Amino acid sequence: MECVECKGKSILVVDDEPAIRESIAEYLEYIGAKPAMAGNGVRAVEMLSQQIYDALILDLNMPELNGIGVIEKIVPRCPEMPIIVLSGVGIVDKAVEAIRKGAWDFLSKPIESLSVLNLTLNRALERSRLLKENRIYREHLEDEVKKKTEQVLEMSRSLIMTQKEIILRLGDVVETRSHETGNHVLRVSEYAYLLGKLAGIGDMADDIKIASPMHDVGKIGISDIILNKPGPLTDDEFRIIQGHSAIGYNIFSKSELPVLQLAADIALNHHERWNGEGYPNRKAGEAIPLSARITSIVDVFDAITHERVYKEAWGIEETLLFMRESAGKQFDPQLIDVFLKNKDSFLDIHERLS
Repeated sequence: MECVECKGKSILVVDDEPAIRESIAEYLEYIGAKPAMAGNGVRAVEMLSQQIYDALILDLNMPELNGIGVIEKIVPRCPEMPIIVLSGVGIVDKAVEAIRKGAWDFLSKPIESLSVLNLTLNRALERSRLLKENRIYREHLEDEVKKKTEQVLEMSRSLIMTQKEIILRLGDVVETRSHETGNHVLRVSEYAYLLGKLAGIGDMADDIKIASPMHDVGKIGISDIILNKPGPLTDDEFRIIQGHSAIGYNIFSKSELPVLQLAADIALNHHERWNGEGYPNRKAGEAIPLSARITSIVDVFDAITHERVYKEAWGIEETLLFMRESAGKQFDPQLIDVFLKNKDSFLDIHERLS
């Protein structure tokens, strides 16, 4: 019987009886395999440490290191290599133990017909081939999944960066129209993120970092004459300016994106006051969304520490005093406490981005 799977395969024959070892090797060569021989278990382990064979035919009963000992050493290193054990008549229990430890099949000695060895080898090598093909397929599949995952993550990162850039540029448009100081929206973004993290709001701080620069987008709907008026506003002009909160809300509230829904909340509520005297809806306390309470603090801090068309920049000490005195009135007192306790971190951003 032809051994299809044996052609060109390297097979190590291990037996301490030279006659048996050599007869098996001769037969393997006859059916197209490439046999190698070892006369004991120690030599077999040495040879297997130097080369991986396609199959191992292993006698169980050998001096020094028996077949079981060879299996224990080799199986962890070569789990896909078929091991066929040879056991003498009456010691089937040893063969069973060998299979439990990783052998694939067993033959009784003496081998009555080498064609039985042919059949056993053919079956074992076919199984080994299928296992290797399956492993290679899994590894290839895992690599493909990893590549696709990395591509999706890269696309996601690129999309997020694009969104951030668009948002910051949209904020810049508002700054340009209202002649506000450069980097205002960038500073507000960094301040809001820092205050959110320090206040313990977790991942929400990342979303506020993206959404907060859009707090004044509604000013795009306000006349330049009013936005850039150098003197005090009349009551009517101030009411018009107040309308930017609702305009910003209407722009973003139509979106289904969570970050733009957050931007809508911030745009609408960042001029509300803790004591209920803000606009547009005179909300008070925790009825004001947390995102808007955070943005309100950092927006005011940045606005009063930089020059505007209608005012000079305030000094840092004067500003911090105002913020402290406004706790519980204009601002959430707990957030102001966090802000003031970490003022140096906010001042670092102020210096770096001014």
